[in-house]
Amino acid sequence: MKKAKIITVTSVKGGTGKTTFALNLAATFALKKKRVLVIDTDLASGDIAARLDVGYEKDLYHCYEDIRNHTFDQVEDYVRPYKDGIDIIPAPKDPRYANRIDSSFLTYLLSKVSLKYEVIILDTNHLLSSINLLAFDYSDYILFIMNNECMNLKGMRTMSAIFEDMESDKMKIVLNDSTRKESGEYSIADMKNIMKREIDFRIPSSFYQKSYNKYTIDGKIFLLESRVRQKCKKAYKVYSLIADVLLKED
Repeated sequence: MKKAKIITVTSVKGGTGKTTFALNLAATFALKKKRVLVIDTDLASGDIAARLDVGYEKDLYHCYEDIRNHTFDQVEDYVRPYKDGIDIIPAPKDPRYANRIDSSFLTYLLSKVSLKYEVIILDTNHLLSSINLLAFDYSDYILFIMNNECMNLKGMRTMSAIFEDMESDKMKIVLNDSTRKESGEYSIADMKNIMKREIDFRIPSSFYQKSYNKYTIDGKIFLLESRVRQKCKKAYKVYSLIADVLLKED
């Protein structure tokens, strides 16, 4: 049986639109008829379940406790269906539980879901925590979402050097120009020079959504809406390209 592609979506700094990107990427895979699981591994502040207006009783903390106590039965007990072939496993509802979780549970969890889905997206925070580092190890690709800000560029320069030292080719950099309407102070050439690395993908500024709050209140993902795909054809084409690259066989 074929195992899922595991993709970690992360950043070196908050405010880059990382989670929004992760959900739109999940939507793109779903539109390509792939079975997608999004695991919210931002343990202390993950908000995917709230964004998608998905009610739930069990989350990653319950999953961890059941694995630790040998009472884990089936992964479906922790999975919440969204729509269009997208499922989620929520982060702990109570952020105080985040520090109680030993990251090693992720190994067991991924072994249980990797044959049930075609794509698994791990949405992390920007910290180099133990669970994020473990996620990196298990991932086929690691997407760093960034915007055109000085501290993002400095952070990405450091992270790029780390991956180069590790001789890892898992890293992809996504420049998210949709987080704000106006362009930053750095040109693409400037950014490449500062980071000492190429930018792999660029989400156009035209994908900026004025009605972001309404979509969030309604629990919707932008690219699952046909009118958004029609209006933002260039952005959807980029997301589709990213999905195709990540699905490509080794």
